[in-house]
Amino acid sequence: MWWSRRAEQQPDVPVEPAIVRADYRTARLELLRGLVALERDQGLELGAFDFPTVEAGVGRCEIADTRSAAELSRLFGIALESIAPVTYVLERGRPLAEQIPRRFDYVVLCHVLEHIPDPVGFLNEIAQLLRVGGIAFLAIPDKRRTLDATRPSTTIDHLLASHYQRARAPALAQLMEFARTWSDTWKTLAAESPREFYAWAVREFEAGHGDVHCNVWQDVELFAQLDYLIGGGFLPGLEVCARGENRGAYNEFYVALRKVGDAGAG
Repeated sequence: MWWSRRAEQQPDVPVEPAIVRADYRTARLELLRGLVALERDQGLELGAFDFPTVEAGVGRCEIADTRSAAELSRLFGIALESIAPVTYVLERGRPLAEQIPRRFDYVVLCHVLEHIPDPVGFLNEIAQLLRVGGIAFLAIPDKRRTLDATRPSTTIDHLLASHYQRARAPALAQLMEFARTWSDTWKTLAAESPREFYAWAVREFEAGHGDVHCNVWQDVELFAQLDYLIGGGFLPGLEVCARGENRGAYNEFYVALRKVGDAGAG
C-alpha cells in the first residue's frame, strides 16, 4: 500500500507571496515540537524527497521511500545532494512493518495520505511502526486550497469501502476525476474525445500503478472521519492528540495520532 512517485512537498497552487516553501516546514515543526522531543526521539518520514520535515541538524529522522535517493535524482532531475538520504527503499504491496524492522517515536507523512487507496489500512500499518506513545504526524492538503477544490470530498463510506476491498491502486473513477482536474490536456481530451479518454483511464486502472489524489478533504471533514473511525474501532490503538486547521495562506492542515496501545489491524 503506497504511492508510486514522490509525495508532494510544496504548495499545489500559488499562494500569497509572503509564504515561501520554508514556511511550510516551520508550520509543521511548530506542531510537531509540542508532541515529541526532536533532539532525543527517533523518527521516520515517508516520502520526504528534497524537503524533509526534520532536518539532520534538528533531530534524528530516517527516510523511507519507494525509490532510492539516486533513483529520485535521476527521475526528477534534482541534484543528489539535495535529496534526503533514503534509509528504507520500500516495495508497494508489502506491509510496512515487514520492510522496516525498527519502531519509532514518531512518523511524519506530508502530502501522502491523499495518494493512498486505502487510508484506513495504511494508518493501521503506520501504527505498527510506532512505539506505544508514539506519534503519527500528518500534513494533508485542504482541497479548498488546491486544484481539487471542485472535486467531491471523500466520504466515510468511500473510506470504508476501500478498506473492505483492501484497495491497492486508485479506483477508475479516482483516476478520471484527478486527470480532469489536474491536467488541461486530459480535461480537453475528456471533452472532445470521451471514448479515447475513457480508454486511457482504463489502461491506467488495469496497470494498477497510477499516482493520483485518491482522496480529497477539507480539514473538518477528515477530522470528523478520523473521530468516527477511531470510535468505531477501525483504527485500534490510535487516538487523535492534535489538530491544526488550514490557515488560509497555506494549502494544508495537520492532524496527529498517538499510539495508546498495541492492537490488531482494523
